[in-house]
Amino acid sequence: MNYPLLADFTKQVSMDYGVLLERLGAALRGTFIIDPDGLIRAYSVQDLTVGRSVDEILRLLSALKTGELTPVGWRPGEPFIPPIPKNTGK
Repeated sequence: MNYPLLADFTKQVSMDYGVLLERLGAALRGTFIIDPDGLIRAYSVQDLTVGRSVDEILRLLSALKTGELTPVGWRPGEPFIPPIPKNTGK
């Protein structure tokens, strides 16, 4: 694998990211996409009973990597949203 994964045996990371359910001693299902500068670019948190979509996580990663404005449901190879022209005051 070319990306880091994390095991949270002490539950400290779950607590820090706000997904720990202390009364249950478990964490909500969370996916956090963090860029090389440490900025959270996308995240999704679901109840313990709801699964995550690997396809959606990969779609988010692809969209973020483009640096472009992408529409809902965008997939690689599809068009981007054109940039909004800056108001020149004319």
